Amino acid sequence: MDISRPGYYAWLTRKPVKRVREDTATRQEIIRSHAASPTYGVDNIHADVREKITCGRNRVHRLMREMGIKSLRKRKYKATTNSHHNHAVAPNLLKGLKVIAPNQVWVGDISYIHTDEGWLYLAIVKDRFTREIVGYAASDRITTKLAQSALIQAILRYKPNKGPFLSSG
Repeated sequence: MDISRPGYYAWLTRKPVKRVREDTATRQEIIRSHAASPTYGVDNIHADVREKITCGRNRVHRLMREMGIKSLRKRKYKATTNSHHNHAVAPNLLKGLKVIAPNQVWVGDISYIHTDEGWLYLAIVKDRFTREIVGYAASDRITTKLAQSALIQAILRYKPNKGPFLSSG
């Protein structure tokens, strides 16, 4: 391997370089901080580590990534649908459909946003071709009017051509 015997033994007894020693000490402080507060993210752990060791945020972030340490976040869960029903599931009419132009297919979704004042419901209508939000509406109640408002806004803004779902009736 073209390594001299004295060079090998010198390598065995050599102390680690300064960066490796600092990383080792920083790792220990990161582990201590994370064990004390598992919900802490990079910024809070960096603040804890910085009280004992001088180091930058990027080093803490890199070491946390290397060790696989992530903050444990508690999420509030709210069931919004009841999947235990006897109703038929609607067929997916878009499966296999090739979208080749804007305003050909719009899709919708509702997001649930937790605020200090309670839940906020956001309905959106999105163009499947351009991936743009073409209409939206927000409310503190999840009703059919919320989804209708988002769709009406999209129709008024983009005035799509009449088709099977948009008729003059």
